[in-house]
Amino acid sequence: MAYIWINPVTAGMYEPEVLNAFLHHNGYKRMEASGDWLTIVKEKYRLAAQQAPNAVMDVRCPKIKEVLNEVDIVSDTTIPNINPILIHCGIEVSEREDLQGEEKIITTPCQALADMGNALGLKDTQFVPWNQFLKIIGDRPKGSLPKASPIPPGFFDELGLKTVSITGEEEIRNYFENDVPDGVQLVEMLFCKEGCHNGDGIRACES
Repeated sequence: MAYIWINPVTAGMYEPEVLNAFLHHNGYKRMEASGDWLTIVKEKYRLAAQQAPNAVMDVRCPKIKEVLNEVDIVSDTTIPNINPILIHCGIEVSEREDLQGEEKIITTPCQALADMGNALGLKDTQFVPWNQFLKIIGDRPKGSLPKASPIPPGFFDELGLKTVSITGEEEIRNYFENDVPDGVQLVEMLFCKEGCHNGDGIRACES
């Protein structure tokens, strides 16, 4: 039996008992990361924003880095070296002693996160977009795409920092047509419009 970690976007598409039964039926045992990576990553951004001389860019989404590489504002901002939560989870489970030698699948809501994870070359660990995983096994659980984002903007709200939140590629590019306003400490960005729920790794998963 292989082990599988389900990302929150995918988990939000199904009833837990339906998803777990589906995975078991197809020979997968669901696993969880033990670290509180959401809190850890949030704290990393808080410290980065407090210490940086200019606005810190939110790069939890790999696609954001592609956009930032194409805009002039990059030289006037700080791009932190902070991995996405999903990547932290994947690294943790790949290193678990009790899972050494076992196949481990990390599902992602998009191809960009899968590519980022697979580039790490973690032992016995593969990052796979959810819709590709379903295609590989030739089966799907009963569920539907979420109507509201399970990962909406507002991740940094409780930190008390002066934050700007932007979603969608067009809006992000438009924002950087001008300089980041003075006083902004953190620019939260989600490549997918309205939040991380409509990435290319979960599209066409309705049943």
